[in-house]
Amino acid sequence: MKNKTVKALPALLLLLSLSPSAMAQQRMREAVMIKRYAADTLTAFPTKAPLFVKFFSPPEESLLSRCGVIKALTGRHYILRQLPADSTGRKKIQYSYTANANYKATDNLLKQLEFLQPGDSAEVQLSYSGEHFTAPHVRTLYTIDRYHAAVVKLQQRDWPALIAMGNVTGANLVRHASPEVIINTINPYVNRINVAQQQFPAIRGKSVTVSVKEELFDTTDIDLAGRFLPSALQAKTNNAHATIMATLLAGAGNSGANGLGVAPGARLTSSSYAVLFPDPDTYYRSFGIALQNHSYGIGIEYNYDAEAVAYDQQVQKADTLTHVFSAGNSGAAIPTAGRYQGVGTYANLTGNFKQAKNVLVIGGTEANFQVATLASRGPAYDGRIKPEIVAYGQDGTSGAAALTSGVVALLQDAHRQLRGVAPSSALVRALLINSAVLPPGKGPAYTYGFGSLHAAAALTALSAGRYRQGTVLPGNTTAFDIPVPAGLRQVKVTLCWNDPAAVLNAPKALVNDLDMQAVTPDGNTWQPWVLNPFPAVDSLLQPAHRGIDSLNNTEQISIDRPAAGNLHITVKGKKVTTTNQPFYIVYDFIREPSFAWQNPVNGSMLAASQPTPLQWETTYSGAGDLAYSVDSGATWTNIAQQVPLQSPYNWNVPALFSKVWLKLTLTDTAFISPPCYIAPQLTLSTGFNCSDSAMVFWQQLPGVKGYQAYVLSQGVMTPYKQLTDTFLFIPKQSTASMYYAISPIAPAGWEGPRSYASNYALQGVGCYIKALLADPTTDNQVVLTLSLGSTYMLKSINWERRSANGWTQLGTQPAGTSTNYNFMDQNPYEGVVQYRVRLERQDGKVIYSDVSSANILLQHDILVFPNPVISQLIILDKNYRARQLVLTDMSGRIVMQRTINDIQEYIGVDRLAPGVYNCSVFLGNQRIYSRQIVKQ
Repeated sequence: MKNKTVKALPALLLLLSLSPSAMAQQRMREAVMIKRYAADTLTAFPTKAPLFVKFFSPPEESLLSRCGVIKALTGRHYILRQLPADSTGRKKIQYSYTANANYKATDNLLKQLEFLQPGDSAEVQLSYSGEHFTAPHVRTLYTIDRYHAAVVKLQQRDWPALIAMGNVTGANLVRHASPEVIINTINPYVNRINVAQQQFPAIRGKSVTVSVKEELFDTTDIDLAGRFLPSALQAKTNNAHATIMATLLAGAGNSGANGLGVAPGARLTSSSYAVLFPDPDTYYRSFGIALQNHSYGIGIEYNYDAEAVAYDQQVQKADTLTHVFSAGNSGAAIPTAGRYQGVGTYANLTGNFKQAKNVLVIGGTEANFQVATLASRGPAYDGRIKPEIVAYGQDGTSGAAALTSGVVALLQDAHRQLRGVAPSSALVRALLINSAVLPPGKGPAYTYGFGSLHAAAALTALSAGRYRQGTVLPGNTTAFDIPVPAGLRQVKVTLCWNDPAAVLNAPKALVNDLDMQAVTPDGNTWQPWVLNPFPAVDSLLQPAHRGIDSLNNTEQISIDRPAAGNLHITVKGKKVTTTNQPFYIVYDFIREPSFAWQNPVNGSMLAASQPTPLQWETTYSGAGDLAYSVDSGATWTNIAQQVPLQSPYNWNVPALFSKVWLKLTLTDTAFISPPCYIAPQLTLSTGFNCSDSAMVFWQQLPGVKGYQAYVLSQGVMTPYKQLTDTFLFIPKQSTASMYYAISPIAPAGWEGPRSYASNYALQGVGCYIKALLADPTTDNQVVLTLSLGSTYMLKSINWERRSANGWTQLGTQPAGTSTNYNFMDQNPYEGVVQYRVRLERQDGKVIYSDVSSANILLQHDILVFPNPVISQLIILDKNYRARQLVLTDMSGRIVMQRTINDIQEYIGVDRLAPGVYNCSVFLGNQRIYSRQIVKQ
């Protein structure tokens, strides 16, 4: 009894430290937990039924393992198969009950059901065993038989009987996905996408079809058109978020630099995320899909539920199919259920499908590689490392996932070019994880996984063949030798495998447990990096340490300054439930000393007068001086001094049109960049858009040789004409495309950046005329304002006003170089006065503007016309006010009554019989206008 009192003391002290209101809230929460999960019987003896148990404090893994965990409800509440057999273990238990069947349901579903009345209805997603699902007192709305899932509708009173059914294995809310955050730009420098595209120009994703699972993207967008494959699963509505995701992933760059995605050659298809389960296998097979992007989320979920099981099952079966998920933007949220309930801002992934083992979950960073505050982080519900890697996604993790999917498409395309087949998704994950960049001096962590995406390093490892494939039998070991050169700063090896799906709500998702070990030539043994999954903030924050990993189907070993010779890698099948388990290992070397420019790379185009990040990768430490040269290094202009080597430097690029070299000078050496270019970006404007031709123009740049015009042809911006003038005529009869772009050509022959593609028909310019406005003045004159797109070949501008006999010329003036003109009509007539402009060209062609109108009241506050009227009365008023229009026939019967609010109203009178009517306008009860009108 004394020992029991000692064990209860921490909980007692905690209660004593709480305020009365806090104590009451805690007692209420505890009562809810007991009511939710406990049967009537308090358990103090062995039982075959599951047990609802609360510990005084979070228990250690070894104790839980002995008790047979069925489900972690919180860090202290568990559903167990049995109580500890030893008295020491039992003294750690605060109470235990026989559990009811509610443990099979999610916490969020139970909360919703508790708010309902017995007669209220609810929709529930069920997981079931057996071939088909039936149950009394429920209505099945639909089933997904391949994943043994059903959505049913039932009354709240029927819930206990339903969840207690033996064939019901799990239950959840019917959840609906939504985009995480809209991303509006791409930065290819942070994750070395620009380096990958420059070093591997033949790898563009052309052999890959990517599915974007969410709403439908804009299939007519010029960066996506021509590569879209329609499917029966696509959503019926377009979504801007989906368009941006598709563009980040595979945009062709036709619209401009921000429209160039990671894999611009990939084909695209779409499926709706109305169903959160994986799409049917036939969908992936029929389109040849080996990659699907998921930039969406639902609420924070903490368990290995039906969707997570389904994705693991599908990937393990398909093997070459890679799913990429955004981690979510709930990084500031504290979990409210599960093992990590209340344990700081951890374990807040948005959706249980992101708890799957065989998928990639991508977190988000800022441009400086720091994890974004709002980016969701791990661990997974069972302590696994999630997200696997992070990437820069402006304003969220949606873009981070899309960019990573683009890199996966490049890896898949490269593997097909090298091997003729699609790669295993386990190999893809291993390549991305092994090449990811960890913070200096750090190991894996629950915030950033195994590091930041490095596109170029992943492609380099694949093309260099720095990977091995193997299989391991139960209890057996497979070994590899990797030749390690001398003078390395680090060698890194990553093991990945596609693991069989665990059972629904498994307390630990890992099924086949493989153990990797490395032995260096000097005889030292190295184990993988592991993290402390214990549900406490200080445990989750602990640095990675070396140990045996029995949680993850990814293991990584890194060795600093390894001895030269053969690195002996062994993979042991510690626990393999299948006949054999395929796996992949990927390895890479960091040499010392090393330095490589990452931006700019060879041929980079830097926008003049715009900031750009200067980036490099190096094993050097300290700081250096930056400078640039425009004369092949003969002279250098200072940029900045003592720039830290471990951070990028944002350079405000000067206003140049020149070939440029950059230099970073250290104490005893200097590194000169490959040649790059600085040039302004031109802007296209529409001069005119007439029936037979159009004209676009741009600003003149000093020092250029000419300009290269591009036209959108068959989905690609294609060279059209070289020009020395600053305008381009477009004959519509021979050129159907409306999209054009322009780039400057230097005297040395190199070409500057292409302008954004412009559709000349969408710039608000007609045949020369942008707009004609007619604005009355306070003294009843009318100011006419004309805006033109261009005055090329224009001779004169003629101002005209409509009169009873047609159009009358008010004045004329010669066309000059200005595109804006004004004219004053000093004597307009009363009513709606209409104006237009007549343009005369030097070749005699005449162009008319649209009609513009002004309302003029000279003698009256209110004017009603025309009179006689045929179909429509116009009412003009000097003031905005609510009035009543009343029409009566000659016998005094009201035939029409309308409320009018604007200064100009149009009233249809088509249905009135021909005749004479009294027209009155009332302001409140006061008649302010009265006159007879004739309806013809």
